[in-house]
Amino acid sequence: MERQKYITRSIITIISLLFSIQVSFSQSPYRDPIYKAYSRGKMDKWFQLMHSCENNVDPNNFEEQMELINYYYGYTAWLIGAEKDDTAEEYIDKSEKIIDKLLKEYPENPTLLAYKGAYIAFTIGITSLKAIYLGPKSMRYIDKSIKLDPENIQGNIEKGNSMYYRPSAFGGDKGKAIKYYIKAVESFEKQGLVVNNWMYINTMTMLGQAYEATNQIQQAKLCYEKIMRIFPNFMWVEDELYPDMLKRNNL
Repeated sequence: MERQKYITRSIITIISLLFSIQVSFSQSPYRDPIYKAYSRGKMDKWFQLMHSCENNVDPNNFEEQMELINYYYGYTAWLIGAEKDDTAEEYIDKSEKIIDKLLKEYPENPTLLAYKGAYIAFTIGITSLKAIYLGPKSMRYIDKSIKLDPENIQGNIEKGNSMYYRPSAFGGDKGKAIKYYIKAVESFEKQGLVVNNWMYINTMTMLGQAYEATNQIQQAKLCYEKIMRIFPNFMWVEDELYPDMLKRNNL
């Protein structure tokens, strides 16, 4: 009976934390401008906003720290894609210090666990030779996140990313990535986390790319068109991915 009460209290605590994070993000002064910076490809503006958030974050406020991790996450991914590895390593280090501190307080928070797995994967993105021993470590965190909460947005995004980017010889499968991206997208939509949310539009874009990579061209087309309908003037899809896909496939 006592164990059942403990489990119930733990579940209520996790749900309360997730709800408070969602409310906090929706009320944050950074959410809308971060989205606008992302949609227009202005990462210099993203940096300014992230730096402001960094300077004002309360180190004892869980929601604010989670928001900062989210902005670090997006910026780090961009740095790696832009081959700015030295700076990316700085932000991986900053992020992991916050994540590790929070995990001591909330060791079974699925979103934190997913972020931990993601940042380990970022290190692999910089130094692929570390994949042999860091890859399984990253997946343990991500799989634990999904086991604790199969609907967790970040857990499903990271599982999708792992399937998408990992070589097939090491278990990668772009077809399986689609399943996880869809689940994350559905969770965003069910929870009302769509409007001006850079993570939602990014996940939708990854879904479109995964459809195209698996030759599901009509699905990719519909996905990109949904993005442009919901998020007009999103440059990456409108100016690059969508027209390039049409051209490649004679559509």
